[in-house]
Amino acid sequence: MSLTLEDLTISPEGIDPVALLADWEWAMEHLMLPVLVTAMGDVFAQSDSGEVCFIDVVGGEIVPVCDSTEAFEEALDDEEFVDEFFYPERVLELRAAGLTLGNRQVYSHKVPLVVGGDDEASNFEVSDAVVHISVHGQIHRQVKDLPEGAPLGDIEIIPPDVP
Repeated sequence: MSLTLEDLTISPEGIDPVALLADWEWAMEHLMLPVLVTAMGDVFAQSDSGEVCFIDVVGGEIVPVCDSTEAFEEALDDEEFVDEFFYPERVLELRAAGLTLGNRQVYSHKVPLVVGGDDEASNFEVSDAVVHISVHGQIHRQVKDLPEGAPLGDIEIIPPDVP
């Protein structure tokens, strides 16, 4: 079964673009606005300069991927680019496991990888996109300066306002 870009992304309808990335501002050099949200809960966002970056919500990184919207749109036709950033094989695996996305929902680890969760299909659930992106941003902000393997201590999560 092949997937379309629509299968690998979610509709931004009803999602406040500024609020979506509010818990990631600590990691941004400049304010960015979301361009596309993947089914796996990552975000492509654009800066004022036009550069499009990939916000790896699970990994806690923001990396530039394209110089412009036009270059990004061209990249969406590149199978290697789609495989690298949209994880179509994982989406197929999760669908086969019975996880179906509804409106504003993404696939999310039940126990985030950054706090020791496994990257297995059994550790995935369907989550509200805003909640998923917010929670991961809060966790990554709180653990970013810890050395690898250090105890996590208390992590405080403030649930986002979700309409």
